[in-house]
Amino acid sequence: MKRVLASAGLALLVAARPAATQEPTIDWSHTAVAGGVALPGEGPAGAMALQLRASGSAATSFHLVTLDHPPVTLPGYAVLGEVRYEGVEGQGYLEMWSVFPNGERFFSRTLATQGTLAALHGESSWRRFELPFFLSGTTQTPSRLEINLVLPGRGTVWLGPLRLERPSAPAAEAGAAGGWWSARSGSLIGAILGTLGGIIGALIGVLGGQGKARGLVLSLLVGMVAVGGSLAAVGAAAAVMSQPRYVWYPLLMIGGLAAVVGLAALPGARRRYAADELRRIAAMDSGPRS
Repeated sequence: MKRVLASAGLALLVAARPAATQEPTIDWSHTAVAGGVALPGEGPAGAMALQLRASGSAATSFHLVTLDHPPVTLPGYAVLGEVRYEGVEGQGYLEMWSVFPNGERFFSRTLATQGTLAALHGESSWRRFELPFFLSGTTQTPSRLEINLVLPGRGTVWLGPLRLERPSAPAAEAGAAGGWWSARSGSLIGAILGTLGGIIGALIGVLGGQGKARGLVLSLLVGMVAVGGSLAAVGAAAAVMSQPRYVWYPLLMIGGLAAVVGLAALPGARRRYAADELRRIAAMDSGPRS
């Protein structure tokens, strides 16, 4: 058990390697979008613009483009571009789904209150946006990127050309501002939680194996279930709230692992201590009497 808990913490420490310099560009003159209209010269600096309009009150999702086998490497990447809009009801957003070879899917969305990750609401002239993704907690790179526009109600959006690049420093700062903490803090939190879990697991294994410190061992196991379950719940909530992966992943993985291990080990530990207590009582009853 202690080896499992320690491994969970170590799994979050991923070394960063330089990213490739390739920067694919999506030009709307060569990329057709269902429901979109290409407008020559209407984009930033006279570029081609893509116009998308939602006329109903129901939510509308526009699939913009799919990038198969994108040329990205650690530590992260971003889709950048410029957008303008008018009459957007509610909180519209651009999103990028990162699809990995093992089938996992993670999204980045422009749902912040300001900056390049700001949501689409009301009216805006041309402004820059970024959809960053930081490969924290994995050594894999995505096999596919899916980029969409989602409008919860009516509104018109214009998009300029899109580019795939490394996240810029402002984008990293914006991501940190939109998240509960930064990517570096997320790695540190994962390392601390994993190390602490390994120490607690080792303590439980040593004391429980020797049948000592019944109260301490059972309290630690109950604490693992309670604290681990709480961390997992917070991590799940962070994922639902579109927090970056480096925010919810350590909480969900380590918290869930701690809760599962605690639940699995607690009944056996109670039986072990109960059996030891019965043997001790039996030994006292069968001892010499005066």
